[in-house]
Amino acid sequence: MSQAPASLPAATAMATSRSQSLASGNGSQEALDEDSQRAAQRQGGNVLMQTSRSHSVRKLTTAESVFCGATAGLVSRAVVSPFDVVKITLQLQTQQRSYGFLRPTTDGMLACARRILHKEGVRGLFKGNLSAEYLYLTYGATQFVVFDSIESSLRRFGGLPKHARSFISGAMAGAIATSVTYPLDLLRTRFIAQESSNRVHKSIIGAIYQIRAEEGFRGFYRGLWPACLQIMPYMGIVFTSYDTLASGYAWMRKRVLMGNSLALRGLDSVQDAVIGGTAAVIGKSCVYPLDLVRKRLQVQGPQLTKFANGNVPKYTGMVNALGYIVRNEGFLALFRGLTPALIKAAPASAVVFYVFGSTRDFVLSVRPE
Repeated sequence: MSQAPASLPAATAMATSRSQSLASGNGSQEALDEDSQRAAQRQGGNVLMQTSRSHSVRKLTTAESVFCGATAGLVSRAVVSPFDVVKITLQLQTQQRSYGFLRPTTDGMLACARRILHKEGVRGLFKGNLSAEYLYLTYGATQFVVFDSIESSLRRFGGLPKHARSFISGAMAGAIATSVTYPLDLLRTRFIAQESSNRVHKSIIGAIYQIRAEEGFRGFYRGLWPACLQIMPYMGIVFTSYDTLASGYAWMRKRVLMGNSLALRGLDSVQDAVIGGTAAVIGKSCVYPLDLVRKRLQVQGPQLTKFANGNVPKYTGMVNALGYIVRNEGFLALFRGLTPALIKAAPASAVVFYVFGSTRDFVLSVRPE
């Protein structure tokens, strides 16, 4: 996401099967997909993990889910890296600032990007990218597989509406994926927080040995608590938002936006990207303060004064950090970096959904019937 990359399924196969029928422009195919829709609804599966082929709904295997999720995560990271660097840099700033609407500032997103370019060049916008690629690779694969497993188990158990299944599965998938990949997230933050002229860590391997020697195993998990508190409601909100938006779009395509025009076919082709991006923006806005606190906690430790120009205070924990920021920097300081975070969230999720959907369709198209 991190943010981890936001990656979400829908609760109905209607959108996918409907878009495939419209893209084909074939009446018999449309009737065929109506059968696939009903089959998918009976199974209660989610659209992101499956597509309709012939008269049945074909579903990704676990290995295929890993491949599709990892591919989507890697491509997404390459697109949004500069936004991530600017966002984390802003999150680690501690001075008070004014928050005027559309008022030019010296500590906003554009000013921050200019400073990075001036001091470190274009490479500065890609600091921590290697650890971030590893993070996105493992996070994307883990999240998709865990979500599919939990959602399938809840569906078999029965008794829960589909929106509740999406929320629970999304929250648990996010928490588990975050915990598994958290050391990589911490490394990414520390590489971004250090300036090229005053490096604390010179390589990923060197950073691992240094943190282990100076801070112990717990040093790799600084800020994990707010990360889990953040990611569980975030992923739950995003998965549920995606589920709701996808269902609404499917209803509109069937009842309102009927037809086979070029514009509607184009809309169908990018629906995963648009809906996924919108859902990510909703979720990110709701839990952003916890993300900021997590970043502040990740640079705590014996090398604290060497990160972010030594501006980050020492905190004893999540509650202490929240209280200190509100008292000394103001309540709105909890939303430092929200603009690049939102700008990043939409294209990141859009790319994840689009690449995952395209990879999924490719995998299922080459798999024997």
